[in-house]
Amino acid sequence: MRYTVHVAPGDEAPYFFQAYADRPPTRDQAPLNTLLVWAELCRDADAEALGLALRGRVLDVLREKGSATVREISGAVPELTARVRHSAGKKYEGEFSIGSRLLPMMCAEGTLIRGRPRGTWRSTQHEYAVLADWLPGVELASISPKDARTWLIRRYLAAFGPATPDDVKWWSGLSKTQVAETLAWLAPEIAQVTIEGCSENHLMLAEDLARLRDFTPPETPYAFLLPALDPYIMGYRDRGHFLGPEHNKKVFDPAGNAMPTVWADGRVAGLWGQRRDGPVVYRLFRPVEPAAKACLAEEAGRLEEFLAGEYLPPFTSTSFARGLA
Repeated sequence: MRYTVHVAPGDEAPYFFQAYADRPPTRDQAPLNTLLVWAELCRDADAEALGLALRGRVLDVLREKGSATVREISGAVPELTARVRHSAGKKYEGEFSIGSRLLPMMCAEGTLIRGRPRGTWRSTQHEYAVLADWLPGVELASISPKDARTWLIRRYLAAFGPATPDDVKWWSGLSKTQVAETLAWLAPEIAQVTIEGCSENHLMLAEDLARLRDFTPPETPYAFLLPALDPYIMGYRDRGHFLGPEHNKKVFDPAGNAMPTVWADGRVAGLWGQRRDGPVVYRLFRPVEPAAKACLAEEAGRLEEFLAGEYLPPFTSTSFARGLA
């Protein structure tokens, strides 16, 4: 899903795997055979055989030892330590090991799964395990790609509807054709609605529309502090119904990552952050009612108490977010 990391129940793995089983790699994802040649481990003619052999040896190590990190697996399969230089001459020039690419590839192929991190929950050093050992009884082939995509888009509309087909495509990473086909299959379950101020028709599940007709908005103000990359703000391509376009560059960095956001009465009102000594602070870029400000102060205090002084450094920023400092 847009090649980002998501958390899902283990028994739903077949749906996610099959929904994307036939998606080709992106342009920046070189095939393993090419990487093996670039790493000078073999010639073109021998790359496929070496790739299959390395996959088999990785599986042998994990079946013998159980879960292990890339470094630990590389100790038994030294070819995985070979390195490839990338982006020569550019500011982000660097290198990566064959192991750091092969193991995620094996996860995408449905052979391995990334397990727990070593150390604290902040650690980026993860263990890998054989999928069949980590999720016994889960059969990836038990679902067809058509059924998987139908399930996925139904779940998306249940969580994020009303949404446009373009939102579905952006969030899922599926092709325009796949989204159109799947929405056609779901047509009996979908209703079209309009949102004030939005020109395009939106889609939602008909059963949710029935509930929405009986919904009464709260009379009291409400406010939330959502974290960076929160699924709600990242769930739509067009955020016009909750964020004015003049504020996009304050909330999203050039790569499209959302900052930690302040919400008042259903719309983004500003950003929040944390000082190194613990306090949660926020900065507004649009006015909110005094009652909503009181809610925000209460919510900031609740979050500060929950974090208990543990500092969470931002992984990216915008000029407006930096103003929080």
